[in-house]
Amino acid sequence: MNIRLLYLTREPFPTFRVDVATLFGRYLPRFGVYSDIVAVHEGDGSECAWEAGRAFTRIARGRWGRIRARLMLALDLFRLARADYAAVQVRDRIFGALFGLWAARLRGKPFYYWMSFPFPEYWLERGSPDPAGPVGAGRRLLFRLRGRLSAWLLYGHVLPAADHIFVQSDAMRALLASHGLPAVRMTPVPMGATIPDRLDDIPPADDPRLTGRRVVIYLGALERARRSEVMIEAMAAVRDEFPTALLVCVGDAEEEIERRWFDGLVGQLGLQDHVLFTGWLPGEEARRYLRNAEIGLSPCARTPSLEVASPTKVIEYMAWGVPVVANDLPDQAYLIGETGGGLCVPLTPAGFADGILQLLRDPVAARRMGEAGRREIPGLRSYEVIARSLAEKYRQLAGGVAQ
Repeated sequence: MNIRLLYLTREPFPTFRVDVATLFGRYLPRFGVYSDIVAVHEGDGSECAWEAGRAFTRIARGRWGRIRARLMLALDLFRLARADYAAVQVRDRIFGALFGLWAARLRGKPFYYWMSFPFPEYWLERGSPDPAGPVGAGRRLLFRLRGRLSAWLLYGHVLPAADHIFVQSDAMRALLASHGLPAVRMTPVPMGATIPDRLDDIPPADDPRLTGRRVVIYLGALERARRSEVMIEAMAAVRDEFPTALLVCVGDAEEEIERRWFDGLVGQLGLQDHVLFTGWLPGEEARRYLRNAEIGLSPCARTPSLEVASPTKVIEYMAWGVPVVANDLPDQAYLIGETGGGLCVPLTPAGFADGILQLLRDPVAARRMGEAGRREIPGLRSYEVIARSLAEKYRQLAGGVAQ
């Protein structure tokens, strides 16, 4: 039995988010689950393919254009939901989810909510007093108001009425259960990765700055909220023992003021020759840097919003045979424990320095960890495995199986 969803997403289309583009766009159709995506199109208006079905988009230019487009797309659900869909699903849109819920009820269809991130908790954290942080007092007040309003709407109205909730992790299911939502109506769908068949067929990054260096890599956003500075501070101790060590950060900060702060930290520690920021790169180009790397890093603070995360980078490091040094965020600790693909260390500069140094000192042990991660991660987090399980869940829901 094939299933088709009407799927409103928070991310613009086309999206870099692998759990949309890869899971829904490529893998779920192989198991008979298709989706017509509804999303803002931030670009030149050119057509973009969506292999899993149709793409209903509205072009947005500028901040107010994006707000208007998001509102119009939410209203579009009332018209689009007339078609033969198994359910209306909304991903991470909170105000938009209310429209999705009403549209589903009006058309007599189930309503599912896909929660990849606890935005109310995140906005409340951004609004907390932090004199040293990059956010001014006025913006902190707006974040607090946004966090409280979104929590009231999401936890008090949208999720209690949803027929099913897809969450990022077991920890997120526990978070929602603490709001009084029944765990039986939730399904954890953690992040995954596409596992390369043959690493030898993928060339390393052609970057002369890496020549002769012992490369330690970080993929993703640089954020003080995540404690990204811990790995940079760790490099001071690593440099003292391994002068050729180089931390390559493939990614960037979301805000310019935060990026300047990280640049300043590198200069303050005298690490200009030992920390490289590449900025954001296309996915395939970014992953080629993994072929140059001996170690992959994943520092992530255990705040209310991040505690429930399922970091993609740990899975990608393992999929590419790179041993991991990460702190004890629940999903990271679980993957390292299940695969033996890395080290779980304290979220401190000393903790990360010790982990990095242990692996740099013993390349044979590091290689074994990388091989163990690559061997074990497909059965845990390949998108083929995740898609097969998720497709079966959609069929159970469509068939009225107890939730």
